[in-house]
Amino acid sequence: MKKAILTLLMVPAFVGMLFSCSEAKTDAKKLEGKWNIVEAKGEKIQKENLPYMEFDMKDKKVHGNAGCNIFNSTVVLDDKDISSITINPAAATMMACPDMETEGVILQSFDDVKGVKAGQSENEMLLVDGSGNVVLVLSKN
Repeated sequence: MKKAILTLLMVPAFVGMLFSCSEAKTDAKKLEGKWNIVEAKGEKIQKENLPYMEFDMKDKKVHGNAGCNIFNSTVVLDDKDISSITINPAAATMMACPDMETEGVILQSFDDVKGVKAGQSENEMLLVDGSGNVVLVLSKN
C-alpha cells in the first residue's frame, strides 16, 4: 500500500521535472549573434523574411528588424542572475508597412522581457517575462 501511494506521488513530480527541464534557465550571454524571431506573444510569425534580433553581449547592444522597421537598443544584464536580461526601449525607423500589427507586437514585447530560457534545441532560445511566461521565441540564424 505504501509503495502504491509513493508511486502515485512520484509520477507527477517526475513528469513535472521533465517539462521544467525543457525550459531551464540559461546564460543570457548565449544570445550572442543573430536570431530570427519565430514567435511573439504566442503567435507564430509566418513570413518569408523573418524579423530578427542581433545581440552584441560584449557591448550590451541589440539591433535588428521587427518585420519592416530597423531597431536599436541596449540590454541590461544582472551579474547575480545569469539568465536575467532587460531590453531597454528601442529606437526604430518609422516606415509604414503592410503588417504593422506583427511589428507592433514584437516591439512592445521588448518591455516584458526579463530573462532567457533554453528552448527545445541548442538553436532555440526563449525570452520570458518576470513570471517565466514566453514572450518571444528565437531561432538561431
